[in-house]
Amino acid sequence: MPTRGKSRPEFVEEYRLEEQIGFLLRKAHQFATDVFNGQIGAEGVTPTQFSALVKLLDCDEMSQTALGEATAMDPATILGVVQRLAARDLLAVRADPTDGRRRLIQLTRAGSVLATRLRAIGPRISEHTLAGISGRDRKVLLRLLAHLGERKTS
Repeated sequence: MPTRGKSRPEFVEEYRLEEQIGFLLRKAHQFATDVFNGQIGAEGVTPTQFSALVKLLDCDEMSQTALGEATAMDPATILGVVQRLAARDLLAVRADPTDGRRRLIQLTRAGSVLATRLRAIGPRISEHTLAGISGRDRKVLLRLLAHLGERKTS
């Protein structure tokens, strides 16, 4: 097929979509989400909502900003997660008495019961997701993913 006025380089490195990090991470994410939904989907909780519930179970009360940072969610995403969970009476939201712009989030009694039940399922989800991968390779995979997740774009 002719190129319009552009010369084609003599050697073009072969690019295979199926071998690219973004493609592979997306496939892995889809698989992990399917496993999650198979274990927790009936509860009507998404992976991001699960993260917020479990983190609040560990930390009691947090600002919405701190909760977003602790669960690796941007401000718009954590806002939506908090709104949806609060609408289900799983979270209580109040203004910070020392800074009215800040919102403090904590689990309700129902939220605490649900988060406790869901957190107990967490190890089973991880085990199923990593099934077939040796213990040594699991550690390497998790270490590399953690390292990749800590990097910042510039």
